Amino acid sequence: MDLNNYIEIIEGLHAHWEPHDAQVEIGKALFNDEIKQIFGKCGRNFGKTELICYLLWRYAQSNPGSENYYFAPYAKQAREITWASRRIQTFGPRAWLYEGSRGVNNTEMRLRFTNGSFIKLDGSDNIDAYRGVKPRGLTVYDEFKDFRPEFHEAMDPNYAAHDSPLIIIGTPPEIEDHHFYHTEDEFKENDKKKFFQFTSYENPHIAKEVLDAKRLELYRRGEGDVWEREYMVKKVFGGKNSIFPMLDPKRHVRKHDELMRDLKKDMHKLQWIVSADPGTHTCFAVLFAALNPYTRKLYILDEIYETDQRQTSVSVIGKRIINKRYQLYAKADWYQCYDEAAAWFQTEMADQFDDGWVPTTKALNKKEQGLGLIKDMLLADMIIFSDRAKNTMKEMLNYIRDKNGKIPKENDHEIDNLRYILGALGYDMNRALEPQNKEEMNKEWKPWYTMDEDFKAQKDDWSYSINDEDLFDEVD
Repeated sequence: MDLNNYIEIIEGLHAHWEPHDAQVEIGKALFNDEIKQIFGKCGRNFGKTELICYLLWRYAQSNPGSENYYFAPYAKQAREITWASRRIQTFGPRAWLYEGSRGVNNTEMRLRFTNGSFIKLDGSDNIDAYRGVKPRGLTVYDEFKDFRPEFHEAMDPNYAAHDSPLIIIGTPPEIEDHHFYHTEDEFKENDKKKFFQFTSYENPHIAKEVLDAKRLELYRRGEGDVWEREYMVKKVFGGKNSIFPMLDPKRHVRKHDELMRDLKKDMHKLQWIVSADPGTHTCFAVLFAALNPYTRKLYILDEIYETDQRQTSVSVIGKRIINKRYQLYAKADWYQCYDEAAAWFQTEMADQFDDGWVPTTKALNKKEQGLGLIKDMLLADMIIFSDRAKNTMKEMLNYIRDKNGKIPKENDHEIDNLRYILGALGYDMNRALEPQNKEEMNKEWKPWYTMDEDFKAQKDDWSYSINDEDLFDEVD
């Protein structure tokens, strides 16, 4: 591009709008550094829409014949927010567009430039229409957190066909296991891609006092997570829809080795329990825990979370369960419970390992009550997680009510195991919060309930103890 054309484009676009410093950084990455893939994680009121309009207009006018696309999460959203407001149609000089409907096509939401370029608006919900489209220009995803994840999966290979640039921009979501964060990590780890992170304070046109007032308002309403996430663009999960908003990894999670060292002196006093949520088609989850019967603190010590269907047979999982029991405390008289709907699990564990398990009584316990008990325990610091329980923490941090306020019925395998454990223990918060008797705490503890007692008539056949010779090779 010659100097005169460059000056004409810059003067035309900057006549009524000037990018602030943070917006300039993204523009430089695209136009000066020629970075092909850019991710902008931006707070509210950063000026995302104006920046997007600027980048699309400038790219279209600078690259004759280019095909430029703007995608919102939904086509209806693109029309209502960006098109109906005429923000994008009027952003640049009207003289650059064809006259009349040929230049501004309301039906297609398409702008046609006299140099042969166009800008087309659509939504990620129209995925089937773009599977084979290979853009010869700039593509922008706006508010990426609300996109259909499969849209980017389908489109991503298409940009390489013509080495076309892509800009992804938006505020972060409240769920950790989200395509937004997966894509963010991908951009951070790739030297050929560029990642930007800007808070709402980067926009000099929004008074700092206004933002400070908004911060106080949100914190007073108990929505400090909204401020930290949507204005300061921090990874803060949960919020008003979170089922466990009080869960704090910094407070409730400890390093496994440190936790086991602290428990070592009381090993013989603890009640050891393991729960299984058998699943051969989705996830086979197992949770290992220990309860101090005097302090009433529950320790979540380890887990199995297997999603590979080739590894979810009882012959494989059973070995892993026995190994983990042995590694945590070989001398323990473990109480073992499982989801009563999977009766086959009890039979197969008995047949293959002489290992006895007791069914839960989940049908008698309401899920809401179990979740409420977990909340109370978290608030009272009566539950501690080992850092080995990664999937348990992941489930709990991402456990959010749906738009109708309903409890989700997926991705809760370890949460169910935790409920089963509390049910089997007969855990009572009132008892847990009573003042503790130091003399009782120092007494030698006798197992509260043993497998031998449960199966007295079959003691010789069912009781199972493990020794070094029985230890299986760990199955990863």
